[in-house]
Amino acid sequence: MSESSALQWLRAPKLAEDALPEDSRAVACRRCGRTVQVSLSPMRPPSFLRVEDQVECPEVQERWTGKSEGGLLLMMCGALEQSLDAEWEIAEPESAARREPAPVSPVRPSPGPAAPLPDRWDDGSDGDQEERAKGGRLKAVFAPAAGARKKLIRGALGVVVLGIVFLGGVLLPLREIRLLIQAPPGSAGSSSSQQEAQSAAPLPPPRRILLEAAGARQDAARSPSSAFIAPRQDAPALEATLARSSDTAAIPRPAPAPEAGPKLRVPELVAIAGGSFAMGGDDESEQPAHQVSVRPFSLGKHPVTIGEWKQCVAAASCADIAAGADDRPVTNLSYDDTQAYLSWLSKATGKSFRLPTEAEWEYAARGGQRTRYWWGDRMRPGMASCKGCNGTGDAETDQPPKIGSVQANPYGLFDMGGGVGQWVADSWHKNYKGAPADGSAWLEEGSYARVIRSGSWKNGAADARAGSRDRYDGRIRHPTLGFRIALSP
Repeated sequence: MSESSALQWLRAPKLAEDALPEDSRAVACRRCGRTVQVSLSPMRPPSFLRVEDQVECPEVQERWTGKSEGGLLLMMCGALEQSLDAEWEIAEPESAARREPAPVSPVRPSPGPAAPLPDRWDDGSDGDQEERAKGGRLKAVFAPAAGARKKLIRGALGVVVLGIVFLGGVLLPLREIRLLIQAPPGSAGSSSSQQEAQSAAPLPPPRRILLEAAGARQDAARSPSSAFIAPRQDAPALEATLARSSDTAAIPRPAPAPEAGPKLRVPELVAIAGGSFAMGGDDESEQPAHQVSVRPFSLGKHPVTIGEWKQCVAAASCADIAAGADDRPVTNLSYDDTQAYLSWLSKATGKSFRLPTEAEWEYAARGGQRTRYWWGDRMRPGMASCKGCNGTGDAETDQPPKIGSVQANPYGLFDMGGGVGQWVADSWHKNYKGAPADGSAWLEEGSYARVIRSGSWKNGAADARAGSRDRYDGRIRHPTLGFRIALSP
């Protein structure tokens, strides 16, 4: 293979990585002895900074020509990685030694002559004896007063106890006698036999008791000796009141409704009818064009938004990496991040959500057309969010435009070209030779490279074509990558 072909194959994905903060380091390779510039980026593992150094690497050439096991290296060779690890191991103790503070020696006080202790036994001994003598005389003077005070307290307690006994034994019987005197004639003369008969008789029902009580109140109202006049109430009205109270008590009260939690925000789906189309485009990776049959499926109307992603974060099922308004597409995702969201959403709804296949995505992006874009072969303002496509400075911003900023295609789908780069289910293959014709995902076991579709707001118009395709390592996040969901019927 020529050097130009290798450079064309090894070119980095067009994902606007030049906007990321990077650093580089010169490392001497243990195998070939060359000094190679290594790129150090917070977004991916260390890799060759220049493609020319990667092409000239002996290990890369062996893998490309088939003399060594494994495929083409996308990052850097093993010997260069060992050299970089050795330099870091040497540099780490030195930096730790520079950061270590100097030892502090304790300051010891210099010995000096001991201060003489004061004489504690001779001073004030005569004064203590005088004070003890004064205390004994005071106790002898106040002893009779203390005895009198104790006698006074005991006398007061006796008076209080007598008062309580007087209230309980004299005033309460007087109150009972007064009540007996005020009672109507005949009530005090009831015999114990009558009381026993009344206690042995069966209890009347509650309604009868209330009716008898009402009659007793009417009799008391007619008696001149009663000082209280009760309001008159007819028996039928009382029965109606009792019936209403019993009916009200019999009606069961509904249990309070449980408080509703936050509503689950499921991305809106659009049903796509199945059909056949010619899949392929202008680039070598989009060849050969081939006929594909797609079954009916549903696809997200928009890419997944930040607001929809936050619910997965609140459920502790997704990484908290989204920042911005809820109506903007979520970005900075890896392929593994999309699988975490789809697993959570499927469990929460009971449906099997997934990523669209590469064939399903292109079939939906074309909207039934065969042109480069669904509206024609040339870019038009207001049709896609991409770099230089609308005459605005959207490509210079850190976040993509909000969803629905451009027109929808004939299938009612937004941002199927530009906006955010979108992960699909397929593994990366350099062309369509051997691709399935039934629209299913084309997977390769052990491959981490995944297909990216749609381009992004930081890519040009060529990446927004319906047939354009790119790739990226599925384990690594990128600031321009998002996704949309799919569902089989």
